Parts: sequence; C-alpha cells; structure tokens
Amino acid sequence: MMKLRYIALLAIALPYAGNAGISLVSTIDNKPLAIPGAMFDTPAAKEFMSSGKNPYLGNADAIKTGKKIFQMYSCTACHGAKGEGAVGPNLTDDKWNYAKNANDQGIFETIWGGTAGGMGAKGAGVMVPDDPTQGLTPDEVLKVVAFLRSNAVKH
Repeated sequence: MMKLRYIALLAIALPYAGNAGISLVSTIDNKPLAIPGAMFDTPAAKEFMSSGKNPYLGNADAIKTGKKIFQMYSCTACHGAKGEGAVGPNLTDDKWNYAKNANDQGIFETIWGGTAGGMGAKGAGVMVPDDPTQGLTPDEVLKVVAFLRSNAVKH
C-alpha cells in the first residue's frame, strides 16, 4: 500500500510527459519545462501533449479568445496588434529568431518559458514565480498560438 501511495505522489509531482507524447523544453536553455500535468486539463491541451499539434488552429472562437489574451498580456506592445512585429519580432512570417517557433510546440515553449532575448515567461507558475496563479494556462497559450497562426502571412 505504501508503494502505491509513493507512486501516486510521484505522478502528481512530475511534469506532464504524456502517453508517448511530446516533451517540452525551454527556449532559453533547452532544459525540460516543468509544467504540472494537472495543468493540461482540457481536451485540447491533452491532445497537444500527445501530438504536438494545436487543435485550436482554425477554430474561430479559440482565435478570438487568443486575440484577447494577446492583448491582455500586453504582447501587442512588442509584437504589434496581430503579431506583425514592432519592438519585438514579427510572429506572422517564416523568419524566426528561434527556428523551433515554426511549429506549434516550439512557439508554445517560447511563450510559456520566455526567451533569453528579453521576452518574459508567460506560463502560470513561471511568469510570477512567487504567485503561481499569475500567468497563462496551457490551454490559453494554445489559443494565443491559434491567434498568431491565423495572422500568418501565406507564401
């Protein structure tokens, strides 16, 4: 019985690894992102962790919510109203400061954990380390990514 309790506690404490899914790593240092598995609490977040694909792409409601989040977290100050770039880089073309941002997993990792180039972490528990209630949930990050992808310049 003690062994089962230990395994259950360990499972709660470990970052989400998914069922043969993806592993998330920091854009800053390429170390694993320690995001509690319990935060992947929506069907979309669970699907993303198993496939690396954002199920919100093309979803009008998710895009609308992603746009609101992008504005609320002042992403527009650096990246422009649609992510077209201002002080910060353009997020709608195919020229990335971090090559991994060309795919949904990479841009999720960058938004969650921030960059060495000046963008702060936006993920819950890392945005304001002493207040884990501040920051975006995985589901919200996926909606922001859907918003950015909806503005992507088509080549």
